[in-house]
Amino acid sequence: MRKRGFTLIELLVVIAIIAILAAILFPVFAQAKAAAKKTSCLSNVKQMATATQLYLGDFDDSYPINSYSYPSGFTYSNTAYWYFGLVLQSNSAAILDPTAGILYPYQKSGPIVNCPDGSNLKPSSGGAPFSIDTTKAALGYDKNVLLVFSQSVLGGGTYGPFPSATAWDEVANSVLLADSGFASSTSAYSSSFNGLVLPKNLSNGNAQRCSTANMQARHEGIANVAMQDTHAKGFKIFLPPDRKSGSNVWKCISDHMHTGMLVGPGVTLSFDANGGGLAAPPKTNYYFVPDKSDGNPNN
Repeated sequence: MRKRGFTLIELLVVIAIIAILAAILFPVFAQAKAAAKKTSCLSNVKQMATATQLYLGDFDDSYPINSYSYPSGFTYSNTAYWYFGLVLQSNSAAILDPTAGILYPYQKSGPIVNCPDGSNLKPSSGGAPFSIDTTKAALGYDKNVLLVFSQSVLGGGTYGPFPSATAWDEVANSVLLADSGFASSTSAYSSSFNGLVLPKNLSNGNAQRCSTANMQARHEGIANVAMQDTHAKGFKIFLPPDRKSGSNVWKCISDHMHTGMLVGPGVTLSFDANGGGLAAPPKTNYYFVPDKSDGNPNN
């Protein structure tokens, strides 16, 4: 018997079918991968919030200070932050080590401080005269600034910090930590560990610019947020326009940075033609402040 092979037409039909199936399935695989990363990140912020809650139980419902320094053996000191430590390796190099964080004894896991979608983050050195290796801690998360730092209030004075958990009336609606970072005047995207800045500037009542340390909607427009009662969920983030300042453009949403703010329920912010924040309405800072009453000018 003569063996009969495939004809050219048959091969082309098979190839066409495979190509059509690939075009249908590949986006599904990509969506599944993105969903898995988002879920992994949500688990991270939940575990970090739980570690913070365990700390509160041992320290009379008081949150940790933002950081403290201790000798490194080199010119500059080591610094312990909530979820990792800045550890000097020499006078010219340091690493971010999760095991050196204030809360590490309660979380017992270094990898949870890394968001799987935070690979584009670069450290904000703050002018440090040494390089910072973020291999172990990529700076993908930050905490509510009012837990550790004061903010200026309208008319002067200070508002916060509020380190005691008992100072917060609605812990289920009060931000503890979230996906974070801030934009810069270049295409670089940085992350910080000095607190999530409030969406409403308390010194002038205007909406904040995108260049301040805030949330990153890195999960297809969603940022994962953990509240102070330890529950965590994804929020859609308000993304302000890029702002032109002189010859620089402060990046907000370009270059896939998606730097924005979590504003209060039903709040809409407006900006001028150059991206500068206009007067922010009441409840803009709803998720960040302990006093959420209508009479609080900082709300």
